[in-house]
Formats: sequence, structure tokens, C-alpha cells
Amino acid sequence: MAVIWLRDKLVRHLEERKQDVTDTILAGVKDINQYEFLRGRYSSLVDLEMELRELLGKVIEDDENDEQGDST
Repeated sequence: MAVIWLRDKLVRHLEERKQDVTDTILAGVKDINQYEFLRGRYSSLVDLEMELRELLGKVIEDDENDEQGDST
């Protein structure tokens, strides 16, 4: 199940990046422009994570359906 491994690895990486952005914001930003930039980056990471989960979830479902079809 290489797809599951890939999904887990990518989701874990995205979560780490989101935490990095959160830590940077909480440590203090120079100005509102940096805050807005970091907020936008965080939102982009969240969007990417949702898309990734959805797409790879469909691939996993398709793989499982194919495996069930082969055994009947």
C-alpha cells in the first residue's frame, strides 16, 4: 500500500509546516504584512491538506474496490 504510506508521509509533513507557521506567528511578527503572509501560508497548507486527503482517499477506495473485484 504505497499510496497509504505516501498519504501519511505528506499529511505529516503538512502538519509540521502548519505548526512551524503557527509557532512563528505566536513568537511574534514584525508587522501586519508578515502576519497576513503567514496567515495566507497557513490557509494554503490547510487547503492542500484537504485536497490531498480527498484525492488520496479516492485512490485508496478505488484500490480496495479493485482488490475486492479481483477476489470474486
